[in-house]
Amino acid sequence: MMNEAAGNQDLRLGELLILAVLWMIFGFMLWFYLSAFHGVPVRILSSEILSAFLGSDFQTIIPNPDKHYLFQVQTNIPFKFPDGSREALGFIVNPLIFGYGLPLLFGLVMASGVSMLRKLGILLGGYVTVMLVQVWGVVWQSLKMLSFNFGSAASQVVTDAGIPSDLIALCYQLGVLILPPLAPIILWVLANWTLIEQFTGWQKNTDS
Repeated sequence: MMNEAAGNQDLRLGELLILAVLWMIFGFMLWFYLSAFHGVPVRILSSEILSAFLGSDFQTIIPNPDKHYLFQVQTNIPFKFPDGSREALGFIVNPLIFGYGLPLLFGLVMASGVSMLRKLGILLGGYVTVMLVQVWGVVWQSLKMLSFNFGSAASQVVTDAGIPSDLIALCYQLGVLILPPLAPIILWVLANWTLIEQFTGWQKNTDS
């Protein structure tokens, strides 16, 4: 603990930001190239939730055959395509737009002057947090697309499931704009409160 505190005192904000950017670039490369693997739990959980919401109108989520990091949402909803053919509706969702907080957290954690064991613990908690954010995003984007992008038949399925369009719009906006950048930052701040106190100059008075 004393070494960790000393390391935090020596670490300046400018150094932290430079190190975080460098680690973040490396993290983005790892995150992207391993996305077909770390996206598996997201796909399974999202599929289970959509199945619970939509019942027999939903089929499954599979990896896109061309780009495995993309999800292909498959339903049993009849849909007329522009060429006149009628098949079950399917569409693509990109889970990575909800998960970029993971390499962001990776950069901040690796740049922090804490022990490697603590870094691994924070990263594990960050992975779980970002995974849940991705599940949220995939589920609500799928419901948003069914409600607003594919005509009355698909929209009626969501309506019959009892999910209000206003709720879908709100949760979709949270999943796209708020949760992906905010969740990992909050986690890092809570896990590195001593470092935040050092940078901000705010500290509890321990002498009284």
